[in-house]
Amino acid sequence: MDRNNDTIASSQLFSILVNAIIGVGILSLPGTLAMTAGPDSLIVLVCGSIMFLILALFIQRLISKFPQKTIIEITDFVLFKPLGVLVGICYFIYTLSLVVLEVRSFGEITKNYLLINTPIEIIIISFLLTAVYLVRSGVESIARISVIILPLSIFPAILASLVAIPDLDFTYFLPVLRTPFSQIIKTLPKVFFSFLGFEVILFLSFFVKDTKNIKKTTIRTIGFVSIVYFIFTAITIARFGIVESKNLIWPVVTLFKSVDIPGTLLENVESVIMATWLLSIFMTIVIGYFGASFLLSRILKSKEQNYFALILLPLVYTLSLIPENIVEVSDYLQRFSNLMGTIFGAALPIVLLLFSLFRKKTKKGMKKNG
Repeated sequence: MDRNNDTIASSQLFSILVNAIIGVGILSLPGTLAMTAGPDSLIVLVCGSIMFLILALFIQRLISKFPQKTIIEITDFVLFKPLGVLVGICYFIYTLSLVVLEVRSFGEITKNYLLINTPIEIIIISFLLTAVYLVRSGVESIARISVIILPLSIFPAILASLVAIPDLDFTYFLPVLRTPFSQIIKTLPKVFFSFLGFEVILFLSFFVKDTKNIKKTTIRTIGFVSIVYFIFTAITIARFGIVESKNLIWPVVTLFKSVDIPGTLLENVESVIMATWLLSIFMTIVIGYFGASFLLSRILKSKEQNYFALILLPLVYTLSLIPENIVEVSDYLQRFSNLMGTIFGAALPIVLLLFSLFRKKTKKGMKKNG
């Protein structure tokens, strides 16, 4: 069976994209915004979300011009063939690197908050084996699991966070618009990078059967993620304040730990919330892992991608153990996102779209002259 011939609906693409975007990044986003934007964190978040929506529509326009094509074939057509392979290799390295950093973050969160006495090596290898099994099952299986996991991971966390509303103090968001404009501009990219993961649409659109609905799916995805980010940022900062939020590594995790739901039979509610939230991080890694193995199969002209999932396993495991601690992982993730995310998440898709429009105009001019 050629699993690369699997197809998914645009509604399933929505679940995949949301899971790909919402992962480890949201756990630290409120602290990052509090540190750089202070009381204007929510305003910066809204502005950054609108900016990314515009970029997402540019990317959607690009893939709509080339239905059932990956970034490799699009580059081949817009520019020239050897460059398409090179771009494919770069996207493969980019996607795999993000997977490695997310895997290590997953291991650190699990060890620190759920399995304290378990060696991180055991956590990572057990998790990776599960991820590889799902990746080898193909994109259709990943889409179905994404549809199931999305509500299980997001909504319990939101509902549990809403319990903290009586203890919130929204005066932490005052005074408004006192942050220097230059500081706001510097903060916007941090919001932008919190949406990284959306670029998987550049190769997942290859599997979408109702490509006409991708634009609607794009708008729904960015809108939904923006609302989730807004809720968690507002509640976290209103609960802990600007000063405390910016001093926490994972302020959203601390929010989960501070939740006390009266009348429940569970002593450690935060453990249940963290366990469900880890499902979202798990899907983020699975989607990225699938993307890396799929891109590798396209580069090597292979009809199957599931074999490459096994080949990449020891590489991902080894690389994920290189950082010494979570602080180093966070530093790597931030630097990598700032550089590579700008290139592969924004710059290259826009360049390809502009070149494709120019090429179309050139062809029309040649036909008229002919």
